[in-house]
Amino acid sequence: MNHEKTAQLADFSRIRLVIHGGAGDLAPGAGPQPEHRAALDRIAASAKALLMTGATALDAVEHAVMLLEECPLFNAGIGGVLNRDGLPELDAAIQRGSDRACGAVAGVMRSQSPVRLARAVMERSPHVFFSGPGAEQLGRELGLPEVAPSYFITAERLVQLEDARRKGVITLDHDTDDSRVQKVDRSDAAFGTVGAVARDAFGGLAAATSTGGLTNKHPGRIGDTPIVGMGTFADDRSAAISCTGTGESFIKACFGHEVHARMNYSGWDLAKAAQHALDEVMHYGGRGGCIAIDHEGHITTPFNSYVMYRAWVAADGVVRVGIEPVDGP
Repeated sequence: MNHEKTAQLADFSRIRLVIHGGAGDLAPGAGPQPEHRAALDRIAASAKALLMTGATALDAVEHAVMLLEECPLFNAGIGGVLNRDGLPELDAAIQRGSDRACGAVAGVMRSQSPVRLARAVMERSPHVFFSGPGAEQLGRELGLPEVAPSYFITAERLVQLEDARRKGVITLDHDTDDSRVQKVDRSDAAFGTVGAVARDAFGGLAAATSTGGLTNKHPGRIGDTPIVGMGTFADDRSAAISCTGTGESFIKACFGHEVHARMNYSGWDLAKAAQHALDEVMHYGGRGGCIAIDHEGHITTPFNSYVMYRAWVAADGVVRVGIEPVDGP
């Protein structure tokens, strides 16, 4: 499609955007979280502004997730939680809905932006998924910025790791009430992710997700985030989806593809399909939520944890921020 034809097809009323900064169970009285709300508002506004220039949904979700990775308030990139050995192990994935082109990386600790590396895997390699040193070597060969692992480590995450070690637990990223901390032998203690989904002015969909995993996790553990069709999914025939929550349970539920299948094969709408997939996550012992936009521009953000950090741009073009269920959409 040439540029002139593309310009003729642009309809800025089609633009939709949702971002998330993870889910969990904040302690009662944790307050309105003004810093988190301000960061979500700023990042969503920046991604929306990019879409308003005619950028693709793929550009917008990469941009939003890169900004989320740079914000230490959220569990991805800088400020990502640390594994049992005190190291960051970062995962990310990105997918374009028009042709399901995708890229993913897992267990990286030197690539400055895991989601940027994931897009490079998608566009500049013949493969889809790289892990660990191989992913970092590819980034090096492609000239992407590298950093020392210490670049991602913050004082807050070190304190969280030491507390988790002392208690013998794996903590949930946004859980601050000790009564809801999960024991190490539980497989469902995996909250904390960032992500973005978008529909651009041409009707194209895209999704991207990035995470540090969970505090005190066993080295090498990988959740649903970098697994395309699970925690990250986009198909212009159905929806763009980014998940956050109990990674193992989202994998068992085949979350992203389950939503797509229910929409395409059963004729369900987005909200019903996403809620069904979340019920499947609960069936497998998990919690969390997702953000999703369908090909018609409908938005849904279901979750079964106490909170999910999110911001969205619906048909009216206004950036809104929510944390608790009553915040909508």
